[in-house]
Parts: sequence; C-alpha cells; structure tokens
Amino acid sequence: MYENFYNLRERPFTIVPNPAYLYMSEKHKLAFGHLKYGLGEGTGFVVLTGGIGTGKTTLIRYLLGRIEKAVDVALVFNTNVTGDELLRLIIREFEAGEPGDDKAANLAMLNEFLIERFSQGRHAIVIVDEAQNLSRDALEEVRLLSNLQGNSRPLLQVVLVGQPELRRKLADPTLTQLAQRITSTFHLPSLELDEARAYICFRLAQAGGNPLLFTPEAMEAIHTVSAGVPRLINIICDAALVHGFADELAIIGPEVVQDVARDMAPMLHSNGVQALADTQPSAGMEVTPDMEERLAAMERRLTVMEERFAAWGTDVQLMGLELADLQKRAGSKPVKAGETSLEQSAQPAPAQTEAITPQVPPAQTPPIPAERKPEKSGGFLQWLWRRG
Repeated sequence: MYENFYNLRERPFTIVPNPAYLYMSEKHKLAFGHLKYGLGEGTGFVVLTGGIGTGKTTLIRYLLGRIEKAVDVALVFNTNVTGDELLRLIIREFEAGEPGDDKAANLAMLNEFLIERFSQGRHAIVIVDEAQNLSRDALEEVRLLSNLQGNSRPLLQVVLVGQPELRRKLADPTLTQLAQRITSTFHLPSLELDEARAYICFRLAQAGGNPLLFTPEAMEAIHTVSAGVPRLINIICDAALVHGFADELAIIGPEVVQDVARDMAPMLHSNGVQALADTQPSAGMEVTPDMEERLAAMERRLTVMEERFAAWGTDVQLMGLELADLQKRAGSKPVKAGETSLEQSAQPAPAQTEAITPQVPPAQTPPIPAERKPEKSGGFLQWLWRRG
C-alpha cells in the first residue's frame, strides 16, 4: 500500500519472524552468544526466555540459518502435548521414521537414529519453541531424552525457548534434575529507547527506505507506547506508515503515533501496555512477568516483616509492663518503655542531661498507644509511618 510512496522495496514492519530483519542489539548479541556457546559445548540444556514479541523466534531462525551442515535439527512449535506426543513429534521432525503408539518402540527408533547420526559425526539438536506450555510430563520426557548418551557426549542436545513462565516452571523442585542439566541460559528483555530508535532505522534501511522517516519525537513516542517490545513497535510503525500514506506525509511525526495509539488502545492494553494518551510523564513502562514476580516477592517479604514487627510490638509491651512492675516494687515512678533505663530513672537528672531520648513525633501527629498492632488493611508502610 505505502511501499511506493515511501520508496520501500517491501513492508519493513511485518510481524512475521524474518531473520533478514533481525536487529542485533547488544542484548540480542548476548543471547546469540549464549546459544552458540551452549550448542558449541554439545552438553546440557540451553534455555532462552523473553517476553511476548521480544524476538526469540526470529533469533532462533537466525541461528538455524548459520548452523553447520553436519547438524540435524528438530524444531518443535506445538507444545500443548503430552510427553508421548512430544516424543512422536521429535521423531517426525528428525524424519527418523513413523512413530507408533508403543513408547518403548518409539524410544528405540529415536535412539537408533541418533546413534547412526553420531557415528557419521553429525550433531542432533531439538529446539522447542513456546516451551512454557510444556507440561511437567513433557518436560520430564525431555529430560529423559538427554539420557541418550554417546561415548563422549549426549546423542541429543535440547534448546528450550519460551516466555518467562518457563523459568518459573524450571524452578519447580520436582524438575530439579532437569534444571541441573542447564548449562546456558539467557533472558531477552525489551529494547531501551536508544535501541528502539536504532531498531526502527535499521528496518527502514533494510527495506531500502529512508532510515530517518520517523522523527526522533515520533520514535520516542513509539517506544513509550510499545514499552520497547519489538513486535508492538512493528505494529505501531506499520499503522503509522498507513496513516502517513493516507495523509501524504513525507515524514512521520509524534502526532501520527498518538493517533495510532488511540486507535489501537484496546490491542495495546491487551498486551499489558498503556496507550500514549493514558500515560503519565513517568509511566509507559510495561509490567513484565518478571516485574510482577518481583513485586509479588516484595509483597511476601513485607507481609513477613509486618508479622515480625507485630511480634516485636508485643514484646515491647510485655517488657514495658515488666519494667513498670519492677519500678513499682522498687518504689519508683513507672517509666514508659524505651525512654530511660531503670537505673537512670532512679537517679536525679542533671541540669543538662546527656541521655539519648527517642525522637518526638510532630505535634500534629498524636503518638499511637503501644498496645496498638499494625493493621493489615493499612499495609506495612502506613503502619510504619504511624509508628514514626
């Protein structure tokens, strides 16, 4: 539609994984290096994770295009399967034969194929995309496949690619044996602002167009709306080019991106990203699964701290009562807990005392009685403020 108007050979911002349009940011270079290292070692599992649309599949296709000819690869995309179904999928991808319903016979068929390839000096790799959907049964089947050993190395190497949920699955204590066989792992995050700008310019140049077709302000707006997710950047840029073509704009400015963001707000919200019109100056950041996990962990830690402070508050109350009782028996005036020691209260205070006294809260904030415990509804921070 807009290719001729903007002098482009093809659409530069499609969502179909295309290795020719892979922008190798520093993060992607690190991820590619981890994959090469793991596969070069020839032992253990390799794990690559990243949020939705961060370019994992594109990176894997880029890797496949650079794998040596002496390598047999089985690429599995359908992961909503049982362990037995996964085994049959792998056999078919290797073209090792037609698997049946007998699991033992299928394992023997795969083992025979792998031994034959090993004897020919070839290397067999299974790449499982969307591995976060694998059940525990299927993950256990993958682990068992790694038991197929040659004289010096495994007959089969496995690469697991998936969303952050995969990392949480692998942390399950029931999968400890699998987790201990992982020799290389990398998490691919979203793009920073400078990386997003370079990404947009790179794809425009790859399509033969003007890499500065989007103004710096437009690219900043795109990064804000997309939260740096490459797939969303592609969708927004493609829609912006359509708008620009309809309005015959030679350059795409931020106002076009704002229009696209408003039109695509439901889709962006469904991807966990705020529309530009809804964001505050400090907003626009995607709450990634990793961040959600960290926030949940912080909430659990705060809950534990609340419980500990509540217990400490009870101890302070008991110590205050015990101190008051001791002072009463000693014939001295009771002193509140935490103000002065028993010996200090019995001595006359000098003209200028050097005793360290607790800070007095502001006059407008009345002190909370010691018997009051933190309330769950207020949360730890509100309770700590009232205590201070």
